Amino acid sequence: MRRISVEGSWPGIVTPFTEHDSVNVESLKRVIEFHIENGSDGLLILGSTGEAIMLSQDERQRVIDAAVDFVNGRTLVMCGISAVTTRETLENARYAKNAGVDCGLLVQPAYIVPTQDALYKYYKEVAEEADFPIVIYHNPTRTGVSIQAETVAKLANIDNIVALKEAGPNPYQIVRVIELTRGKFNVLCCDCPTYALILPTLAAGGKGTSNVTGSIVPKEFKELSKPWKTFKDALRTRELYFKLLPLMRLMYAETNPVPLKAALNIIGAKVGRPRKPLTELSENYLPALKLTMKRLGILNDESYQSEFFSKK
Repeated sequence: MRRISVEGSWPGIVTPFTEHDSVNVESLKRVIEFHIENGSDGLLILGSTGEAIMLSQDERQRVIDAAVDFVNGRTLVMCGISAVTTRETLENARYAKNAGVDCGLLVQPAYIVPTQDALYKYYKEVAEEADFPIVIYHNPTRTGVSIQAETVAKLANIDNIVALKEAGPNPYQIVRVIELTRGKFNVLCCDCPTYALILPTLAAGGKGTSNVTGSIVPKEFKELSKPWKTFKDALRTRELYFKLLPLMRLMYAETNPVPLKAALNIIGAKVGRPRKPLTELSENYLPALKLTMKRLGILNDESYQSEFFSKK
């Protein structure tokens, strides 16, 4: 099994849809190329941002095949493999591995509220049977159950569990995981501004972010997400963090990926609307989103976003 290092900026990639609500593969390829050209360290497909839970199995496989074929080894690809049952999760993992995905992102099963022992066995079984790198995704807000730091630390002893993506509202969880694991695997965090995880994660020795906002500003998020080695790194991150904080707030103003799809459409990415029952971004937030993007220079004709998506 090939070992990989999950660090830096890993933006969640949206699943674009056509006007008839089918997966738009050509638009997906343009979004992927945008990230490769602008330096994202890896790409996350079929995560929360990719509306994976609302895709059919055929659609999931189509996204995986299109992404892996188009990337063609130019960057790393992480793929959401989660399902409610272990059997379905393993089916997803095997497909992703055989398609050439570099690692799988595995969130705790939603709604059924497993015990810590059940969660440990779930991750352990999937990791051992899938036999490719696995990233733990801790998202208690969406799933209704938390993975305790001590459980994460036990899982870190499994060879092919290589990283944690933390998306919970408790910075101490990250500090505790890093304390217990001590370099056994990498810790990344989400960019939800009300959770305020980025600065404490990097200060404690975390290795980057798996983010939403980086899908609009990949160059900036690559710089913001670099692990800290010197005090200059901390100063760089702090400056970028507060510069981008208004945009981060808007990316989480409504359910992800509703604001992100709106922002991508504004810059000409043509990713379509979110799949129902999600709705398009409320008119209450649209003026603020456009104004914030304008203030950051994203809407300028000479911005790298405008130049990329204006190309035919």
